[in-house]
Amino acid sequence: MSISKFLRNAAFAGALIITASATTANAELLASCGFSAGSTVNGDNINRGFYLTNYPGQSLQSIKLRHEASVAGTYQITVTARLGSYAGPIIGEPYTAAVVLATSSGTNVTYQLGDMPVAPGSTIAFSMAATGPGAVLFDVAVPAACPNVVETENTSPPLSTVRRDRVGYEVYGRAATQSFYNCPFDTGGDGVDRGIYITNYPGETLRTVSIRYEVLTAGVRQLRLTARQGGYNGSIVGTPRVKTLNMLAGAANGQIVEWDFGGAFVDRLGTITFTHEVISGNSSIYHSSTTGACPNVFETEGTTGTLDTLRGTRGIRVTGDREAGFRQIVEYYIPALNHFFISGRPNEQSLLDQYPGVYQRTGTSFLGFPSVDAPQGSVPVCRFYLPPGLGGPNSHFYGQPADCNLIIGTGNPAFVFEGYDFALYTPVGGVCPNFAPNKVYRSFNNRTAQNDGNHRYTTTVGNYNGMTAIGWTPEGAVFCSDLTAP
Repeated sequence: MSISKFLRNAAFAGALIITASATTANAELLASCGFSAGSTVNGDNINRGFYLTNYPGQSLQSIKLRHEASVAGTYQITVTARLGSYAGPIIGEPYTAAVVLATSSGTNVTYQLGDMPVAPGSTIAFSMAATGPGAVLFDVAVPAACPNVVETENTSPPLSTVRRDRVGYEVYGRAATQSFYNCPFDTGGDGVDRGIYITNYPGETLRTVSIRYEVLTAGVRQLRLTARQGGYNGSIVGTPRVKTLNMLAGAANGQIVEWDFGGAFVDRLGTITFTHEVISGNSSIYHSSTTGACPNVFETEGTTGTLDTLRGTRGIRVTGDREAGFRQIVEYYIPALNHFFISGRPNEQSLLDQYPGVYQRTGTSFLGFPSVDAPQGSVPVCRFYLPPGLGGPNSHFYGQPADCNLIIGTGNPAFVFEGYDFALYTPVGGVCPNFAPNKVYRSFNNRTAQNDGNHRYTTTVGNYNGMTAIGWTPEGAVFCSDLTAP
């Protein structure tokens, strides 16, 4: 079911409009330039654009602007964000807001841009377009200049002529990766059979962990570092990392080794433990202490039982993200087709929710990640539309990369590739990893002969068994998720 095509088939008139909505609570205010005083608008026509330089975050979730119009009434305003220039690739999808504008006071409008990954330090260009009874203005803020924002005379590539160095805006997203712990390394240390743990972890992902090692006997060793949530017997965070180290003996030859956990998600303000295993080579290898106090970082006597603090603090550097960038994958039911549909795209969900009689939320959802820059070990989930105009059943199929490549390789025109919708983990031997323990089950309605095939994806065993009871084929667990939002 292609969203726009199905709505047209259902005889909906007019543009497909996503109404203005509030910024997601978890998003951080990354950059802003003050709006004009009160609700006034010191503005220019929206045929002028603006761009941000040195973008401070790693995702673009939303931008808030202020508008007024030359003629009061209802307007549809579309904001498009592009990377690098006005001709650059679109970030996420353009967002259209329906808003009632006045002529003497401004209205703040938040445009949801999908929490799409953006490299820190990037330039993001914004262009606007509107339909309605008059011209639409946007606030260019107080007279004082603001850093890293430029309004332009127009939106011709690459970034057109500079008009002024201010625009009233607030942009939200996920902050760039943070250094949460930076305990300076000392020489010497204890054997890697002792564990390390940190408490009150301030982020929602674990990216890198740096530890300094020394050996008494030179040689090659293969070392594994495992991170766990809560305790030494807790659930594994991400995937244990393995390094092959060729080390020389003595303190002067100590090595600082960075272990990359790829943004695996963890509990905010929780405890994370680290244990080593020497897989091969001489087992005498030591991790270093720190040259000063390091709150919330401890070494323990062993790696069993309770987490003691007898060995003091350790040298360690840890990076992660304050916001994990979760996607909520929402399930809808389409009564007119008797089909189920899921979407992990925030813009699309906002659109569908404008037509509750056509797209009905079932009340079930599960957590995934953006398909770009997803956590280590997860896979992007591709999405295909099977349009009736090409002989398809007006339905969608979601699959792992192997499924995607197989379908694309067939060249079957009935499968229209719609990109990657979200990312999830996958079961191995029918078992989900303990850091994403909730199975996403797939059922098929067995209506291929009627050209009415449809799959349902659900984490609810009751729903899965219920579909089997009414004749749908159970296809087992195809993805793995976590149901608990951070």
